[in-house]
Amino acid sequence: MKEDKDKKYGVIGTTIFHVAVLLLLIFFGLSSIPQEEEGILVNFGDTVLGQGEVEPKESQAPPVEQVKTPPPPKVENVPEPKVTEPEPEEKVETQDFDEAPVVKTAEQKKKEQEEKDRLEKERQQREEEERIEREKEIERQKELDRQRQIEAEKEAQRQKELAEQRAREEAERKKKEEQDRQAAEARKRVTGAFSGKGTGESSSEGDTGGSGNQGYVTGDPNSKNRSGNGQGNSGSGFDLKGRSLVGSLPKPQHTSNKEGIVVIKIIVDRNGNVSSTEFQMKGSNTQDRELVSNAKAAAKRAKFNADKAANAYAQGTITYHFQLD
Repeated sequence: MKEDKDKKYGVIGTTIFHVAVLLLLIFFGLSSIPQEEEGILVNFGDTVLGQGEVEPKESQAPPVEQVKTPPPPKVENVPEPKVTEPEPEEKVETQDFDEAPVVKTAEQKKKEQEEKDRLEKERQQREEEERIEREKEIERQKELDRQRQIEAEKEAQRQKELAEQRAREEAERKKKEEQDRQAAEARKRVTGAFSGKGTGESSSEGDTGGSGNQGYVTGDPNSKNRSGNGQGNSGSGFDLKGRSLVGSLPKPQHTSNKEGIVVIKIIVDRNGNVSSTEFQMKGSNTQDRELVSNAKAAAKRAKFNADKAANAYAQGTITYHFQLD
């Protein structure tokens, strides 16, 4: 342990010593020394010859002889020679050899002809392609015109159909208005009959004598038949143009305490049989299911005359008047 401690102190001491020496050298020993001029001094003198050890007080240089230069010779006035410009030399172009005419070989002529033929062929091919393209463009334009014409015709047809449809709708509207007007008039007449009011200004109408309005409350005020129940003498009737009834109209069942007029639309075949029945609102004053069902069942049993020359189906109506006894 002691040896290690001594080594440690020795290293520290050595380091401090070297640092101190280095600092002294930096501050004192490494300063620059001014350099003097280098060379060999030479004794002062005025000639390369001399004898003795003592430098003379005054150095006298040997006299130098002055050499007299003779004056320049007198020059007489001589005219200045004329300076003539040298004539430009004529440039003569020379040629060491004569140009020989180019003689094309057969192979070169063949190649030139092939090149010409190729260019001509390409030109013709371009012209043909342009012609084909022009024809295609013309065909496209024609097809476009045809398509436009077809579209115009379709549009015209559509406008025509639309006009016809509007005309039909207008006709149906007018027809419906007329039907509504007629129905309103019929309701007005029926209302007048129910209220005891006729279509005239008199207070009595009929042929049995006495005062009052002879007839039935649900009848037609314009009818001259004043007996029965308002729909003929039997209380029912039919309307089928060109055909006659065989026997009498079947009577519907009526076991309820309901009253009303029911109109049934019928379809009759050539043999006189009723093939179908359907309730008709026009002319009816009730929609009671029981009365309508009984009326349809009775109308189905009706029989009309057979007619082979008639239409396959004839359309008509049967009217039933349900009343309480």
